[in-house]
Amino acid sequence: MAAKILVGIDADLQDLIPGFLARKAGDARTILASIGRGDWELVAATAHKLKGEGGSYGLDRITDLGRALEDAAKQKDQAATRGLADELASYLAQVEVVYEPSES
Repeated sequence: MAAKILVGIDADLQDLIPGFLARKAGDARTILASIGRGDWELVAATAHKLKGEGGSYGLDRITDLGRALEDAAKQKDQAATRGLADELASYLAQVEVVYEPSES
């Protein structure tokens, strides 16, 4: 079993994070299915959304992977895109959120 990846997130987001992570796992599945169909526009659009959302929730790795996925999709690089999508799915399966007290 792979080691957990611990990420500290503001406790104010506690109600939002589980749903967000579930939606991102769905996005990873969408990307993988779209690669198989050669739907590069959907891969790039989904990756662009990941790029914009990850950091907003304190999950910068999702943003980084979204950026790389978007670039690979624009180049129609199937091997790179599939590898990055697998990396995203693996990250989402391993990430464990630790809620930190709000700094307000």
